[in-house]
Amino acid sequence: MGPLAQTLATPVALVALPVAALLAAAGIRSRRTVLLGVPAGALALWWLLQTGDLPDQVMRAALVFTSAAFAIASRRSDLSFTHRALLAVAVAALGITAAFLLFGWSWQRLHWWVGFRTGAALRLVLSAARVASEPGAVGLHRPDFDQVLNDLVKTSADLFPAALALQLMVCLALAAVAGTRLGRIRIGRPFGPFAEFRFSEHLGWLLAGAIVLLIVPGLGQARPLAMNLLAVMAVLYGLRGMAVVLSGLKAVRAGPILYGVAAIAVFFVLPGTVLLGVLDAGLNLRRRLPRSGA
Repeated sequence: MGPLAQTLATPVALVALPVAALLAAAGIRSRRTVLLGVPAGALALWWLLQTGDLPDQVMRAALVFTSAAFAIASRRSDLSFTHRALLAVAVAALGITAAFLLFGWSWQRLHWWVGFRTGAALRLVLSAARVASEPGAVGLHRPDFDQVLNDLVKTSADLFPAALALQLMVCLALAAVAGTRLGRIRIGRPFGPFAEFRFSEHLGWLLAGAIVLLIVPGLGQARPLAMNLLAVMAVLYGLRGMAVVLSGLKAVRAGPILYGVAAIAVFFVLPGTVLLGVLDAGLNLRRRLPRSGA
């Protein structure tokens, strides 16, 4: 029951620790703050003290660094959530790098552990699916299926840092909402409309640097870093592209049908939203749109 309880508590703990950090940074101002902060801190502390494999330890260390940096950055009201979250993730990346050097961890060992656990989980699910499938079903028994499974496991291991960074940013967003709505605290700049989502154009250098590391010969050792940077930046620029689409729909006062068509189109043309986000960073496309109230 211990591992099961730990697994079920992990998503909640990933939000609980930044919530507790935000409440501590804001100060005890009401009984509501105590009623939310004490259970959140207790759950986070219990989760942090659990044993685990290397990926678990990396996740816990990253969450501690991220939560602390985000809470400190949130004391400045001039920083948007996006910039606070990116700053916190950058601090966590530096902290994890220091932990790797201090404890003798290696990327190869982390990569193996992530691949091993992902492969074990997928094979367990597929074994159950094969048992439940009809005798005549051959979809899960194709000779090339194991190769597809191996590629999926390798990709999940390759992009573990990017997935962890994005997961932490989502948890920080949930923690900020919980802190302001449930804890009734005012710390950090409030969320703005998603249609206005943007971030510093200087982050484009990270995207350019990742591309350079991937295409320049002789930089094979930097390939894991480049792939993960590229994945994170692609998601951020994709969100920015979606914000541009939403802003355009608001500008033309689109109806529900057009919103639905746009949602379907964005889902099937995700690379297009990334490109749109990159163009918006350089050309400020939303400034060229007519105002929705005009």
